[in-house]
Amino acid sequence: MNFSGILFFFLICLSGSAIAQTVDRDSFEVGVEAFNAGNCEEALRIMKQYEKEQPSAAYVVNACSLMLSSEKKEGKISYDIFLRDLNKGDLSKFDQLGMIVRFKEEISGISGAQYVNALIANAKRNDTAALFQLGLLFQEGIGAEQNFKQAAFYFEAAAKNGHTDAMNSIGLYNRFGIGVEENKEKAEEWWQKALLNKNAYAPYNLGQMYMEDKNFLRAWLLADLAVKRISPGKEKKYHLRAQSLLKKVQKQLSVFHSAYLKKFRPFWLKPALSPDETKDFVITQNLPEPPEKMIEETSFLRFIRKDAFDNKYKTFFPLMPSWVSFDPDSPVNPDLTGKTPPAPFPQDKEVISALYFRPSDPRYVNLTLSARESAIPVMIGDVLTLSVYTPLHETTTTKKGGHMYIKNTGYKIIVQDPSNIITGDTGVALTPLSPQTARKEAWLSRSFVIRGEGSALIKFVPQKVPDGKTVFPHTAHIVSFKGKPPK
Repeated sequence: MNFSGILFFFLICLSGSAIAQTVDRDSFEVGVEAFNAGNCEEALRIMKQYEKEQPSAAYVVNACSLMLSSEKKEGKISYDIFLRDLNKGDLSKFDQLGMIVRFKEEISGISGAQYVNALIANAKRNDTAALFQLGLLFQEGIGAEQNFKQAAFYFEAAAKNGHTDAMNSIGLYNRFGIGVEENKEKAEEWWQKALLNKNAYAPYNLGQMYMEDKNFLRAWLLADLAVKRISPGKEKKYHLRAQSLLKKVQKQLSVFHSAYLKKFRPFWLKPALSPDETKDFVITQNLPEPPEKMIEETSFLRFIRKDAFDNKYKTFFPLMPSWVSFDPDSPVNPDLTGKTPPAPFPQDKEVISALYFRPSDPRYVNLTLSARESAIPVMIGDVLTLSVYTPLHETTTTKKGGHMYIKNTGYKIIVQDPSNIITGDTGVALTPLSPQTARKEAWLSRSFVIRGEGSALIKFVPQKVPDGKTVFPHTAHIVSFKGKPPK
């Protein structure tokens, strides 16, 4: 909405109006200022009092209602009015901002003063419990004058000592700029620490922020965790709020992300989960979180029949096979230094994403082996091409002008395929790295057609070569899955 235009509109409206000499917080003029400042919640609250008498007030009520309705549909929340009232002393607004520990007991008299003095003394000795309790007292204005800046100071000190409720509280303070400068990055950092230390409220707070940032996958994970962590018996109100967040986010998930959540959990979340919560899921450090959409085509993963996708089918299911384990610290061929491979390596993050978060229709898959051991998930119908670097040597035949072949490389290729998943071998190919070194080094490639489910090993085994040259061993662990037929 163009608020500068609206401001001009209201200046005209006000020119013929009798403006009161004393302006209170609920006056028509304050409502105009709130609307021109973009604070629709406050403008709506005030202008409802004047809409029957002032046509311009009715206009504001209608415009703000439409805007707030639109924001609600998009999952946005306007916190300005909550923060304003909170800073004026309405501590109930903490409930609209998030979930934190509150303190409501009475502290007064001589015993109360002694208790506060003891807390201050212990806090000076860096006692974690005392630091957090002082933060609560300054937050609530109980036993001390209310001071959000002081509360934030003590919460952060306790959080640095490992107090999880303090981590959650200072996260909220950073998120909304309560007593400190607003800093979403710090808020996320503190909430993640609290979450991984099993804090019950941090999943909701962090999930709410992720939902507003439209990271619906993470928002769902954390809302689901909040529902499990918050007791419906002891904290019914908070449990219902966590359930409400989960339902909102559930509506935003794509079919792709829902399929991911049935099988996987991101590695970073594992410390926050119980053994029962992890037993049904694959959780691996090497698997990235999925992108917003399935990865349809890349430079190394291409359609076999693109016309079938474009003209015949409307929906392809995500493949997302079970994780194929491999050693991420497997040694890498030192001869690859300074060379540009013909295709990326299986352990590259973009490759892992493409192989796991792809449609379940056959593809050409081209990869270069660099590590001693690699793992490659494929599906039935894929044409997999593997390349390795090899030095070349002359033989009697090539010295007479014959073409170089695998006998001129340092490798023998061995396929161990007990399940017979690989057929249609297309032979080998040698691709020079440059015209100048065409007879000294090359990329050795071999293609395989995947015809069944199961696993196989493809080994590039070093062979003795003249001149004392050595080559690096490579083993690719191939696991094949059956994709779902497209709709």
